[in-house]
Amino acid sequence: MFGAAALEAARDDRLRMLGYLMNGSERVEDYATGVCYDIVAFILALDGRIDRKTLEGTGGQDWLKYFDFDSGTKWSGEAIPTGSAVGFKRIGDYEPGYFHATVAVGGTFVRGVNANGITYGWLDKADLTERLAGSRDIEVRYLTP
Repeated sequence: MFGAAALEAARDDRLRMLGYLMNGSERVEDYATGVCYDIVAFILALDGRIDRKTLEGTGGQDWLKYFDFDSGTKWSGEAIPTGSAVGFKRIGDYEPGYFHATVAVGGTFVRGVNANGITYGWLDKADLTERLAGSRDIEVRYLTP
């Protein structure tokens, strides 16, 4: 794993690595492990939006309190600002709650891990307009950088 070294690198080097990850030139799985929320947190830490102590002290679904997607913008098909944390929430007859998180990488595209029918690994750049077409039971919210 290269994640700890990446987080300790100079800001310019961290941002360069972030660029490689965002454009899919590098696999995030080579830098960080965990569920989708952990990966989103790692990306935000590379960008300087989460400090290392918080990153190391939080994990899994505990990130949902930190992200607070309900306070974010409800997605209605528009381009999502690059670098936004994106949360996916079940609505309707399902147990409510955010079941997946990704990072916006330009337009309506996101990258994430742990599938859930939306993303199939970091190198899979998923277009939300295609992956969620016709879905009425998923609400998407995003937190802009």
